[in-house]
Amino acid sequence: MNNFSFSPTGGAKVVFEYANRLSARGNKVQMLYLNHKAWKKYHLPESFRRWLVSKASRFSPTWYPLDKKVERLCLYDRGMKEKTADTDVFVVTAVTTVNISRKVFKDRKIAYFIQGYENWDVSDEYCQNTYKLGMTNIVISQWLKGIVDKYSKKPSILIKDPIDLNVYKINTPVSERKLHAIGVLYHAMPHKGLKYSIAAIKKLKTQYPDLEVYMFGVPERPKEFPDWIHYTRKATQQQTVEIYNKVSVWLCATIDEGYGLTGLEAMACGDALVSTAYTGALEYAEDGYNALLSPVKGVDALANNVRRVFEDDALREKLIQNAQESVKDFSWAKAVVKLEETLRE
Repeated sequence: MNNFSFSPTGGAKVVFEYANRLSARGNKVQMLYLNHKAWKKYHLPESFRRWLVSKASRFSPTWYPLDKKVERLCLYDRGMKEKTADTDVFVVTAVTTVNISRKVFKDRKIAYFIQGYENWDVSDEYCQNTYKLGMTNIVISQWLKGIVDKYSKKPSILIKDPIDLNVYKINTPVSERKLHAIGVLYHAMPHKGLKYSIAAIKKLKTQYPDLEVYMFGVPERPKEFPDWIHYTRKATQQQTVEIYNKVSVWLCATIDEGYGLTGLEAMACGDALVSTAYTGALEYAEDGYNALLSPVKGVDALANNVRRVFEDDALREKLIQNAQESVKDFSWAKAVVKLEETLRE
């Protein structure tokens, strides 16, 4: 892992879930945090900082129930290399950890788990160069495979992100939910397109005065949010499921993302998905079949699609029914077996 995980993120959640499930299948799993630069800005005495980083690694993640059998390590741990001497394969989970992992664990077998085109903090060239290094590249989406395979020495392995269908499911019948209720992920990163969701919601509020919005996210609740926008900060998994089961529509205005788990989770919980047609959503959403999709940054189209769901009972029921069938292809049971087979090979 790139660093501590003290706040929920979709990519980290997938990694932790794989760790738990691989462990449950009898594999010895270690979680190594490459957090050697943590807290340097505080100018702490170096020996104390290293001790603190090592200790804090034992408590990460704080928001996800990582199996106690999964051993948590950091680069500063005494005997770290001895503890990993028998490790069969190392799995790199972020573009910024590739080079240090190959330096520390040179001549070891390394797989590269790629969950997005991670050019946020590095250049396109840097990103592309990591695909060329000869590791076993594992990707989570077809569009990402297309990019990676342009540079990889061998074809990447596609394992689409799954969800736990025993958790993400319909608990509150759709007929018992408030119709004019929308769910949204609150995320500050520009590529998540939140400002377009907000703009669409404002348009809808003028037509549907009883509209309520339910959001969850990591940042503090913005002070400008009105009372009809309900916000849950750092929601637990149970709280997210409750929110999915409270709304009729899940709204997503993402501009660019490798996948987008919240859309898939919402579909499994009986929400009608109204989303932009960004690349990640196309891995599970089909316009007019199990979702309504519109152009990226198209506020009017987003709002119009929500209106269609609100006004057309037959359309809403069709989208939800088809989504319930679609999500069956995204089970953890299938994904973890494929990952285990890939790592063994």
